[in-house]
Amino acid sequence: MIATDLDGTLFFPKARFRLIRPKALKFIRSFIDEGGEFVVVSGRNEFFGQKVQKKIARPIGIIGCNGSFIMQNNKKIFENYFNNEKLKNLLSDIEKIYRPMCIFIMTKKHNMICHPTRKFGLYAASYLLYYFLQGAYREPTCFSQKAYFDELDKGKTYKVLIMFGVTNKAKIKAKEINKALRSKYYDEFEFSYAGQGIEISPSNCSKAEGLKNYINYFKINHDNVYVIGDSGNDISMFHEFYENSFCMAHAPIFVSKYANHIVNNFIEIEKYIKKEGK
Repeated sequence: MIATDLDGTLFFPKARFRLIRPKALKFIRSFIDEGGEFVVVSGRNEFFGQKVQKKIARPIGIIGCNGSFIMQNNKKIFENYFNNEKLKNLLSDIEKIYRPMCIFIMTKKHNMICHPTRKFGLYAASYLLYYFLQGAYREPTCFSQKAYFDELDKGKTYKVLIMFGVTNKAKIKAKEINKALRSKYYDEFEFSYAGQGIEISPSNCSKAEGLKNYINYFKINHDNVYVIGDSGNDISMFHEFYENSFCMAHAPIFVSKYANHIVNNFIEIEKYIKKEGK
């Protein structure tokens, strides 16, 4: 089984009109046709997992929002949400103490909702430009504040992304705040540093936990799982499946040091699988 991250991994280098580069697409289809299991393990919500499946034109597994849900055959077989009251209290504290630029939540009802925590004129313009330039990587984003608060009150939230800006200064700030939040809420939430932002998931919810739930459900041999990624939220996969763990060469050192192998692109994993005779 191949379990891959999307952004910075399967989507590297980007193909804004094709989503996945032809060589990678050909390899994935061949791998599945020969009996292999292919799973995307992403911080993104259901929309993008389904989009990748449509592009590959084969059945795949989808583990989304850093392990908060698992899909197979277009059905969710596992879901995990935040406790609404605990999440509201956490986000209120983060707004008051750390003053982020905006908060994104990913829920069962909405792919993603953007909540600006203060007037963010230039940032809003930058985000809209960024969104436009994403091409095939664009995803539905809701900017309704009513939807945001409704979901926190009575919805089912899979994941939160806290953004502090678009500069290197924002990266440093996010890294420091991530460390502080992990120390304070270590037994209530899962935190991952993500460049200029922080990803938050329900307690005991990670890409590794999602993968373990997946292989246990489908009775897949742990030793036959190959994982590949490039970000802080992929470290848990590297720990759990270390022998067959692969990190992209462009990843930060604090991520790559946990993987057993370093590769320049997704397609390089093929030679390792062939070498093992998988």
